[in-house]
Amino acid sequence: MQRLSIRLASGLMLANGHSSYRSLSIGDHKKVLPPTGNLVRDHRLQHPGSFRSLENLFIVEIMSAEIEQLVMEHLEMGVMMEQLHTQFSEAMSFIGILCSANTVTKDIMFDINQTLDTTRAQVMSLRRAQQEALARERDRNLVMETMAAKIQELERRLNDK
Repeated sequence: MQRLSIRLASGLMLANGHSSYRSLSIGDHKKVLPPTGNLVRDHRLQHPGSFRSLENLFIVEIMSAEIEQLVMEHLEMGVMMEQLHTQFSEAMSFIGILCSANTVTKDIMFDINQTLDTTRAQVMSLRRAQQEALARERDRNLVMETMAAKIQELERRLNDK
């Protein structure tokens, strides 16, 4: 019975257990695929029963090329996934930096709010002190005006006598 095996250049192990270089073999003898349609027709005429084996070899060759294409696409996908992983890692690192900056900004805003609250309280206290000082000054001025009026009244009475 003839044995059929496929090996790929990509380094993958096939389901039938063969490893990774590309060849087509029937039994222990390597077969070279005919390069032209004329050779295929001549071979078919000379060996009518072996055409199915040759057809199987073509199918295997096509499948081998398709598998090799899939492997290459898989490798390209792996490279793309690695690039996405790198970009994702960089994005996560940047997000971490933004979160740290946000925390620092919140701390600064909290400190500024506390300072503003303290400043407002001091300004209100100064305004009250200023209003109290102005009220005392008005009272003093009123007392002085009243005393000045009484002194003038007393001087006028003394001058009248």
